[in-house]
Amino acid sequence: MLGTLPSVRLVDILDILLVAFILYGILLFIRGTRAVEILFGLLFLMGMFVLAKRIGMVTFPWVVGNFLGGFIVILVVIFQSEIRRGLARMGQTRIFGWPAAAMGPDFLEDLALSAFRLADSHTGALLLLERNMGLSEYIEHGKKIDAVFSYELLASLVSPLSPVHDGAVVIRGERIDAARVILPIPAESSVTRTMGTRHRAAWGMATETDAVSVVISEETGNVTAFFDRQMKVTAGAMELEGILRKLFGG
Repeated sequence: MLGTLPSVRLVDILDILLVAFILYGILLFIRGTRAVEILFGLLFLMGMFVLAKRIGMVTFPWVVGNFLGGFIVILVVIFQSEIRRGLARMGQTRIFGWPAAAMGPDFLEDLALSAFRLADSHTGALLLLERNMGLSEYIEHGKKIDAVFSYELLASLVSPLSPVHDGAVVIRGERIDAARVILPIPAESSVTRTMGTRHRAAWGMATETDAVSVVISEETGNVTAFFDRQMKVTAGAMELEGILRKLFGG
């Protein structure tokens, strides 16, 4: 009796653990996104298909069966943005030897103080800080600056009188890399419904990339940090600096 039991090899255990790890990572990655609702919809449709087959239906299983015939293609089409973002996240891991963006503690302090100086004057701005994932696809449509960061330069770029005040100011390393960078606006959701244009663009970058966005509201003077699918309204320059130090390892 025992001789008929299949033997379990170490490689089989590793195989199962690897698949479980990947599935767990995918679930964590799509948690809180619209992809979860779509996935549940597909699972519900598959459940209805199995039930319809069992009770002897013909037309419904035929329609759904043909629809699910190209299941892999359907998944790629529906989850193309999530797949693209996931592959980009995999590519940014340190195993490939790409260093993180270098931003020292002194620079982060200067940046936080500059953001709140803009907030004091109710000057609206969107600052986009590059981390590991490159932002070249967004920068190429903006105005190239490539200058040493300073509050004076930043204030002149985001001033309402500046010809490049629209869009985001991209900071790469400790330099202002580009201005007037127009970012994509994500589809309206329960999270973005009450947001303005700058905040929605910042939220979109926090969900699509690992970049950090700092938004200064011209209406309220609030300074909000967007990162890793999170949004944090900061109470002062020290709090903003603390968030940036954690994210950039300062």
